[in-house]
Amino acid sequence: MFAFDLDGTIYLGKNLIEGAVDLVCFLKKKYSVVFFTNNSTKTREEIHSKLKKMGFDCYLNEIFTSSYAAAKYLDESNLDNVFVVGSDGLRSEIIDNGICIVDNYSAENLVVGLDFDFSYKKIETAMSILLNNGRFIVCNEDRFFPIGGNRYMPACGAMVGAIAVASNREPDFIIGKPNTYILSKIEEEYEIEHHEIMVVGDSYESDIMMAMNNNSKAILLNSKQNVNNNNVLVMGNLNKILRY
Repeated sequence: MFAFDLDGTIYLGKNLIEGAVDLVCFLKKKYSVVFFTNNSTKTREEIHSKLKKMGFDCYLNEIFTSSYAAAKYLDESNLDNVFVVGSDGLRSEIIDNGICIVDNYSAENLVVGLDFDFSYKKIETAMSILLNNGRFIVCNEDRFFPIGGNRYMPACGAMVGAIAVASNREPDFIIGKPNTYILSKIEEEYEIEHHEIMVVGDSYESDIMMAMNNNSKAILLNSKQNVNNNNVLVMGNLNKILRY
């Protein structure tokens, strides 16, 4: 199986990365292909729609987002009555898994994703929940994400950091990469082992570290990065994988 990161690997914002559609189409003739992302703002359905419009022949069950994985983790851990710092996409995934969302400090647990409407009030509410020993679950600790044109935006880690400092609490569980939880969901749903996965991504710190933490193989799309690991191939772009 090939597991592709999305942001920075398959597309950059609204722009498709050269060679992505051709490579995925070629690989699908012989291998299973899935997509994963730390992006917690979108549902799987929204990501699926975006990929289809870009020309990918893909299915909903091939897409794994941190919002989808967060909802699965809450369900598996029997964590209910959650306060959500995050997008409508994250809220939708949580509700779809039968988990109750509570929009005030009486919530028993906290889930944090990227929130474009982050506020002082949300920090206050989140802090109150954590000071009452609520569980602190975060979609990822990414500091920023690229939007093209050499520009970046603050990511989920900015929200996590503010809440962690205010409450003097570190997250109890991190859903996204470089944690291996998303890969564990892929393995579970496809009934495969960690050594059967080849992770493809542009970030050593998140994509490749996730693969290494999972004892999976990986391809890093960054020819400027030196990696001393026999399970990691370094290539400059997607077209080089096609020619490999």
